[in-house]
Amino acid sequence: MYAIMVLTLCKQAGIPMKPSGEIKDYLLKHIAQHSQDIVAVAAQHFNVSRTTIHRHLATLLQQNKIIKSGITKQVKYFLAATLTYEKIYKISPALSEFSVLEQDFSFITNVLPNNVKDIFFYGFTEIFNNAIDHSHGAHIKVETQWVKDNLVLMIADNGIGLFQYIYDYFNLEDIRESILQLSKGKLTTDPANHTGEGIFFTSRAFNTFEIYANSLYYMRNNTEHDWSFETLDHKTTGTMVKMAINKKSKLLLKNLFESYQDEDSLSFNKTEIIVKLAQFKEEVLISRSQAKRITSNLEKFDHVILDFSGIRLVGQGFADQLFRVYATAHPKTTIEYINAHADVEFMIRRGIETSKR
Repeated sequence: MYAIMVLTLCKQAGIPMKPSGEIKDYLLKHIAQHSQDIVAVAAQHFNVSRTTIHRHLATLLQQNKIIKSGITKQVKYFLAATLTYEKIYKISPALSEFSVLEQDFSFITNVLPNNVKDIFFYGFTEIFNNAIDHSHGAHIKVETQWVKDNLVLMIADNGIGLFQYIYDYFNLEDIRESILQLSKGKLTTDPANHTGEGIFFTSRAFNTFEIYANSLYYMRNNTEHDWSFETLDHKTTGTMVKMAINKKSKLLLKNLFESYQDEDSLSFNKTEIIVKLAQFKEEVLISRSQAKRITSNLEKFDHVILDFSGIRLVGQGFADQLFRVYATAHPKTTIEYINAHADVEFMIRRGIETSKR
């Protein structure tokens, strides 16, 4: 009814009314050339108010056809389709993650605030370099997509698979333990050239971070403080890392690094461990050997936080190994725990009190 009244009044006043579809088509056609002044250009072309153009732009934003970047006078609009890009690279000694980023994907950063741009750069270079150095594959595929307000980055290789690589190199008892060890940080097979920090920080910088490899799936959702780990019912080839960052993210890489580093030495000396990653299928965490999955390589850290979310029960041997045996043998490592169920906390406190005797 309102639209009919407006159309009638415009006709009576001799004001031409352009169909909304025509205006939207014009905007989609000309945004690439007029990312910063499309409102003024379209308003003049159709002889309508800026408010009218803003209304059509808002509709296109809701339909995920365009992207808005910046605020006030710095606002720019881009076609979402231009951020959907895919390219495959042959792995060779000459392949450089930074060169690939600069030559083929730097255009994406035009729509990102500086802090989000930093996160994109960091995640891209870290994961791409890992694929070059460790995948033992022949190719790397990179794909970007814009999904609502999220830039999605996927980097996949056709190598042996990240979890298989870790399982073989560190001679683990179960390939599923690869996820636990990887999530701790400082896990590297090449300490001369890698610190083992890349995946640790990338998995915490993006809003969501996923790894598909060797029929295993691992996901961190930093927006909802959630995670997932499961065995897939189909075979996977190589490794695919999928990361999504919201353009409105307020995270600063500097702040993320500082939250895990020593104030004086600036070294990466703190880690958080999801204890449930040490629990396979229907296992109950009761044994010392299960606890040793968690304590493996913890001597690299001065401060360890164990997250017991989702754990309803632990055995005396498991708790004793963590909070008495290991703690006594490594007095310089501070071990804390969070999100412990009452029954779990009872066993933990029992282990701690026993260590004081």
